[in-house]
Amino acid sequence: MTASATTTTAYDARAARRATAHVVTLYLLIYLGYYGVMSTLVVTLTAASFDGGQIAVLVMVFSLTNKIANLPLAPWLDRIPAARSSLLGCVLAGAGFMLLRFSSGMAMTVLSLAVAGVGISINALAVKQLSAAVSDRSTDRSKLFSLISISVNGAAAAASPVALFFVGRNEHGLVLLGVAGLYCAAGVLSFAGRGTVDMGEKPPARTSSLRAYLDNLAAPGVWRFLLINWFYWFLYGQLFNVLAVYVSTTLHAAGKLGWLYTLNALLVVSLQLGITPLATRLTRGRQIIIVAVSYGVFALAFLAPHLVPGYVGAIVFVALFTLAEMLFVPTGNVMIVGLINPRSRAVGYSLFAISTALGESLGSGAGVAVYRWLTDIGHGNQFWLGAAALAVAFAGITLVLRRSFPMTADRARST
Repeated sequence: MTASATTTTAYDARAARRATAHVVTLYLLIYLGYYGVMSTLVVTLTAASFDGGQIAVLVMVFSLTNKIANLPLAPWLDRIPAARSSLLGCVLAGAGFMLLRFSSGMAMTVLSLAVAGVGISINALAVKQLSAAVSDRSTDRSKLFSLISISVNGAAAAASPVALFFVGRNEHGLVLLGVAGLYCAAGVLSFAGRGTVDMGEKPPARTSSLRAYLDNLAAPGVWRFLLINWFYWFLYGQLFNVLAVYVSTTLHAAGKLGWLYTLNALLVVSLQLGITPLATRLTRGRQIIIVAVSYGVFALAFLAPHLVPGYVGAIVFVALFTLAEMLFVPTGNVMIVGLINPRSRAVGYSLFAISTALGESLGSGAGVAVYRWLTDIGHGNQFWLGAAALAVAFAGITLVLRRSFPMTADRARST
């Protein structure tokens, strides 16, 4: 290798590290703010003297805007630089939470939450576009998405207890100002590092929103992985809903519930970088096999409360559940990047956001309803058997669908 080639390689490696650090830090700042507000929003609205019905409406407004506002915006976001989209999203989110701090009355609170939600939604797509662009030039996509997962879980582990600490001292406004500040800091970072990530592909030509979505759906393997992604989030929805009901009402240990979620986040932070390469090595890089195995581990997790009584069973459940999460999340992101059109990633990611939202919401609602019904008739413990059987069925369907995936998606670059 010539001296010039060696210098170029070293430069490319440094550029890749800077781009990775930039994106991972963006995720950290954004999710510190997101988890800070999500863990305290209901408490903050209650302290503002809204009644139960009003709080339900306000939470729904915030949830809908931060999850689906990107649907009509995605084709437009594909035509502007992702760093600019991220800055716009951060500014809107920061402004929304700042406005919420000084709002009074239902109308102003709805407006504040809607502005913040739209900003979060725009920024969610933008950082995914940035991370996908970094992965295009990465020699190890799985490691990149593992680092992002660690960043998000680290934010979850840190933000919630800190925000709840201040809320417990009636400093609700200080939390909102802190969240707004984090989003503004993320916006500044996004603007300052706008040249750090090479976006590569030119923006797509102007087209109708419907055509953009149909083109992405028609890409090989996309609709199949939309279904597989839905499977994951349907199962994942049980962690924050059925587990919460089980621990708080069946085990009467509501005070210990928070420790289980802390365990979930800390396991990801400490083990993700070891689990990802191990899974890749054992499956010889066959991404869809890793996904199917993750559903098998979900099945084992659901069996834990059935086989191991009490709080210990809940701990085993969370440990196995987290292993399934660590298997799926980086792998799923690698596959999504390999499936969607690089020139319309905002639209592609928006489709997967729909799949995610439907899976998590339906899974959460169905899981809680079925668990409560079985508990009422004296067979609550049978829920775990049914959930385990469903996870096994999802694994089987995933393996069947594997045959029709493009080889580039099944063996996405990971080493």
